[in-house]
Amino acid sequence: MSELSREDLLGVVRDVWERHDPVPEHLVASMQAAAAIAASDLDAELMELVERSTELVGARGAGAYTLRFVHGDTDLLLRIAVDGDRSRVDGWVVPPEPMTIRALPGEVPASHAAVVTESGRFELTGLPLGLLRLRLEPHDATRPAFATPTFEI
Repeated sequence: MSELSREDLLGVVRDVWERHDPVPEHLVASMQAAAAIAASDLDAELMELVERSTELVGARGAGAYTLRFVHGDTDLLLRIAVDGDRSRVDGWVVPPEPMTIRALPGEVPASHAAVVTESGRFELTGLPLGLLRLRLEPHDATRPAFATPTFEI
Protein backbone atom coordinates (compact mmCIF):
# COMPACT_ATOMS: atom_id res chain seq x y z
CA MET A 1 0.00 0.00 0.00
CA SER A 2 1.37 3.39 -0.95
CA GLU A 3 1.39 6.35 1.38
CA LEU A 4 -1.27 9.00 0.82
CA SER A 5 -0.29 12.62 0.50
CA ARG A 6 -1.53 15.00 3.15
CA GLU A 7 -4.18 16.40 0.77
CA ASP A 8 -5.36 12.90 -0.23
CA LEU A 9 -5.63 11.80 3.41
CA LEU A 10 -7.59 14.93 4.34
CA GLY A 11 -9.83 14.33 1.31
CA VAL A 12 -10.65 10.81 2.56
CA VAL A 13 -11.41 12.12 6.05
CA ARG A 14 -13.63 14.90 4.58
CA ASP A 15 -15.56 12.39 2.43
CA VAL A 16 -16.17 10.06 5.37
CA TRP A 17 -17.20 12.95 7.61
CA GLU A 18 -19.59 14.45 5.03
CA ARG A 19 -21.19 11.05 4.47
CA HIS A 20 -21.59 10.04 8.13
CA ASP A 21 -21.92 13.39 9.92
CA PRO A 22 -23.24 15.99 7.46
CA VAL A 23 -23.81 19.62 8.41
CA PRO A 24 -27.49 19.98 9.46
CA GLU A 25 -29.52 21.64 6.70
CA HIS A 26 -30.66 24.55 8.88
CA LEU A 27 -27.30 25.26 10.54
CA VAL A 28 -25.93 27.82 8.08
CA ALA A 29 -29.20 29.77 7.92
CA SER A 30 -29.56 29.66 11.72
CA MET A 31 -26.03 30.94 12.27
CA GLN A 32 -26.54 33.71 9.70
CA ALA A 33 -29.76 34.74 11.45
CA ALA A 34 -28.01 34.77 14.84
CA ALA A 35 -25.17 36.89 13.45
CA ALA A 36 -27.66 39.31 11.84
CA ILE A 37 -29.53 39.67 15.14
CA ALA A 38 -26.32 40.31 17.03
CA ALA A 39 -25.07 42.84 14.48
CA SER A 40 -28.36 44.71 14.17
CA ASP A 41 -29.05 45.24 17.85
CA LEU A 42 -25.76 45.58 19.72
CA ASP A 43 -27.20 48.13 22.14
CA ALA A 44 -30.07 45.98 23.36
CA GLU A 45 -30.02 45.09 27.01
CA LEU A 46 -30.28 41.32 27.29
CA MET A 47 -32.15 39.32 29.85
CA GLU A 48 -30.40 36.46 31.60
CA LEU A 49 -31.58 32.86 31.17
CA VAL A 50 -31.93 31.51 34.69
CA GLU A 51 -33.90 28.30 34.20
CA ARG A 52 -34.86 25.76 31.57
CA SER A 53 -37.02 22.70 32.13
CA THR A 54 -38.56 20.07 29.90
CA GLU A 55 -42.08 18.78 30.36
CA LEU A 56 -43.41 15.41 29.31
CA VAL A 57 -44.24 15.03 25.64
CA GLY A 58 -47.98 15.08 24.91
CA ALA A 59 -50.01 12.25 23.41
CA ARG A 60 -49.79 13.76 19.91
CA GLY A 61 -46.01 13.99 20.03
CA ALA A 62 -45.84 17.73 20.61
CA GLY A 63 -43.00 18.68 22.93
CA ALA A 64 -43.03 21.52 25.42
CA TYR A 65 -40.48 23.20 27.65
CA THR A 66 -40.18 26.30 29.78
CA LEU A 67 -37.60 29.06 29.88
CA ARG A 68 -37.23 31.73 32.53
CA PHE A 69 -35.40 35.01 31.92
CA VAL A 70 -34.63 37.83 34.35
CA HIS A 71 -33.65 41.44 33.71
CA GLY A 72 -33.52 43.78 36.69
CA ASP A 73 -36.87 43.49 38.46
CA THR A 74 -38.61 41.95 35.42
CA ASP A 75 -39.12 38.18 35.34
CA LEU A 76 -40.23 36.49 32.10
CA LEU A 77 -41.55 32.93 32.06
CA LEU A 78 -42.08 31.24 28.68
CA ARG A 79 -43.78 27.96 27.87
CA ILE A 80 -42.82 26.84 24.38
CA ALA A 81 -44.89 24.14 22.71
CA VAL A 82 -43.77 22.60 19.42
CA ASP A 83 -46.20 20.84 17.12
CA GLY A 84 -44.80 19.79 13.76
CA ASP A 85 -43.11 22.73 12.06
CA ARG A 86 -44.82 25.45 14.15
CA SER A 87 -44.60 26.57 17.74
CA ARG A 88 -46.55 28.51 20.31
CA VAL A 89 -45.12 30.67 23.07
CA ASP A 90 -47.23 31.40 26.15
CA GLY A 91 -45.58 33.96 28.38
CA TRP A 92 -45.95 35.76 31.67
CA VAL A 93 -44.26 39.00 32.69
CA VAL A 94 -43.82 39.53 36.43
CA PRO A 95 -44.61 42.07 37.72
CA PRO A 96 -47.29 42.70 35.09
CA GLU A 97 -46.53 45.81 33.08
CA PRO A 98 -48.03 47.26 29.89
CA MET A 99 -45.63 46.28 27.10
CA THR A 100 -45.47 44.81 23.63
CA ILE A 101 -43.61 41.56 23.00
CA ARG A 102 -42.17 41.07 19.51
CA ALA A 103 -40.75 37.87 18.05
CA LEU A 104 -37.42 38.49 16.30
CA PRO A 105 -35.57 38.10 13.88
CA GLY A 106 -36.90 40.14 10.99
CA GLU A 107 -37.86 37.03 9.04
CA VAL A 108 -40.71 36.49 11.49
CA PRO A 109 -43.81 38.33 10.24
CA ALA A 110 -44.71 41.55 12.06
CA SER A 111 -47.98 39.91 13.11
CA HIS A 112 -45.95 37.96 15.67
CA ALA A 113 -46.33 40.56 18.37
CA ALA A 114 -48.48 40.59 21.48
CA VAL A 115 -49.52 43.06 24.15
CA VAL A 116 -49.16 41.95 27.76
CA THR A 117 -52.51 41.70 29.58
CA GLU A 118 -53.22 43.15 33.03
CA SER A 119 -52.32 39.76 34.51
CA GLY A 120 -48.94 39.79 32.74
CA ARG A 121 -49.88 37.13 30.17
CA PHE A 122 -49.27 37.07 26.41
CA GLU A 123 -49.16 34.50 23.62
CA LEU A 124 -47.47 34.19 20.25
CA THR A 125 -48.77 31.48 17.93
CA GLY A 126 -47.72 30.00 14.60
CA LEU A 127 -44.04 30.75 15.07
CA PRO A 128 -41.64 28.90 12.76
CA LEU A 129 -39.04 26.57 14.22
CA GLY A 130 -35.49 27.85 14.44
CA LEU A 131 -33.73 30.67 16.24
CA LEU A 132 -35.89 33.16 18.06
CA ARG A 133 -35.49 36.13 20.34
CA LEU A 134 -38.19 38.14 22.08
CA ARG A 135 -38.00 41.91 22.37
CA LEU A 136 -39.89 43.47 25.27
CA GLU A 137 -40.98 47.05 24.65
CA PRO A 138 -42.43 48.74 27.76
CA HIS A 139 -45.20 51.24 27.03
CA ASP A 140 -43.62 53.54 29.63
CA ALA A 141 -41.38 55.70 27.40
CA THR A 142 -38.87 56.18 30.22
CA ARG A 143 -38.03 52.47 30.21
CA PRO A 144 -35.82 51.16 27.39
CA ALA A 145 -36.66 48.03 25.44
CA PHE A 146 -34.79 44.86 26.25
CA ALA A 147 -34.62 41.36 24.77
CA THR A 148 -34.05 37.72 25.56
CA PRO A 149 -30.90 36.09 24.27
CA THR A 150 -31.43 34.06 21.12
CA PHE A 151 -32.85 30.60 21.77
CA GLU A 152 -33.80 27.77 19.46
CA ILE A 153 -37.27 26.31 19.11
